[in-house]
Amino acid sequence: MHTAEPAPRPLIPSWWRLGALAYTAVGVLCVVSSAAFPDSETALLAAIAGALPWSLALLALDLAPGVAQTALAVLAAGWSINAALLWWLALRRSASRASPQDD
Repeated sequence: MHTAEPAPRPLIPSWWRLGALAYTAVGVLCVVSSAAFPDSETALLAAIAGALPWSLALLALDLAPGVAQTALAVLAAGWSINAALLWWLALRRSASRASPQDD
């Protein structure tokens, strides 16, 4: 009877996990800086670019009072969806590599 020892966990997480972590951190930074400094064009452009393709919904907004809060909510939702998808991919890839294949 052969007992397989589990493979040691790597000290550095997979590239997918690092990418998901970096994207999540940058997303929080961009959305919070857009909320804190609404006059900063750089923070707003970074938040729009990072929330693509969901930020294209900004084109459908009317220029009415309260549009800034709606736009910020759209950007936060876009970043959240993208981060969730990246985390799902990262955890799915690491789980598929960690599961032993029985022959």
